[in-house]
Amino acid sequence: MALAVGVPLAVAGIVVAAVLPGDGGAAAGPLHGAVDAYLDAAGGGGAGPAAARAGACPAGGGDPLAALRRLAPAFGHRIVSSTESGDRAAVNVDLLPRTGDRVAVVLELRRSGERWEVCAASPGHVEVDPF
Repeated sequence: MALAVGVPLAVAGIVVAAVLPGDGGAAAGPLHGAVDAYLDAAGGGGAGPAAARAGACPAGGGDPLAALRRLAPAFGHRIVSSTESGDRAAVNVDLLPRTGDRVAVVLELRRSGERWEVCAASPGHVEVDPF
């Protein structure tokens, strides 16, 4: 009986690990790849990534690069979790400043064709339900 209960729990643990990687890996494919590329460019302290293409993001979303730089001028990052619905996604990220404590950030993205665009960045994390 214990084996029958343990197997579904072990399988559930594997599924959650695949959906919510703790290392920023490619388990979420193009979504996490887009976030990694954006934050690699943003965190270097240089010019930063290109802005989203015109019309990809809703008006009034602000400048995600400026929001990130207000929180930490230069940083590494780690993807914590993400949620995706249609052409919208939210990705929880920890910024890892060169000095100081980690900073929790949520990035909001929109997909245009096969390409994900970062539209907004704000402090905190959104709750992600893995089931």
